[in-house]
Amino acid sequence: LGVLGGWRTSARILFDVAPSAFVPPPKVTSSVVRLEPRREPLPCPLDALERVTAAAFGQRRKMLRQSLKGVTRDPPALLAAAGLPETARAEEIPVAGFVRLAHALEGA
Repeated sequence: LGVLGGWRTSARILFDVAPSAFVPPPKVTSSVVRLEPRREPLPCPLDALERVTAAAFGQRRKMLRQSLKGVTRDPPALLAAAGLPETARAEEIPVAGFVRLAHALEGA
């Protein structure tokens, strides 16, 4: 959700909400976030972006070379085409990296 939201919107934290505002109070501070639509999101095929994002985050803490096996027979080639290291994990990749992965998948 974070990748797809970040592709179409720009997020800005407006203010924090103390744990005491909730019952029961959580052990973290929450924030209210404003999502503003991007005027020109990076051009990207939505289907491919959804596929690579789902595969990348489908298995927690796996390296991309392992988690992308569900969308391609050759994850190292896909990652190389997107300019991403094989040892990277999904949580380390910015939105632009996922857009490059989607374009590489479409071109494969």
